[in-house]
Amino acid sequence: MSRLERDLIKTVTESATATVPDAAASLVRSRDWSSSLFSGVRLTVEIKADEDEAFETWLADLAEAELGVRGYFVASADLVERSSGVAVVEFLLVEEN
Repeated sequence: MSRLERDLIKTVTESATATVPDAAASLVRSRDWSSSLFSGVRLTVEIKADEDEAFETWLADLAEAELGVRGYFVASADLVERSSGVAVVEFLLVEEN
């Protein structure tokens, strides 16, 4: 696992556990991403937590959350799959210049 992947997993876990103490995040996949002006990485993360209102609130607020990852800007956090106690989120991290 790369430093970037570890940093994102750590940041997501810390953010989630601040609201849902038993939450845990793990990497599903990582792939490079680029546009004509920017480059970065798309990281898909599975987040597990007790199914409750706090987890739902945290997920709803995730797109607007300030997630710090060294050397990157978290451009988006999109919920791509949801089942009981599990959420799969795709993060787009863009390199800071």
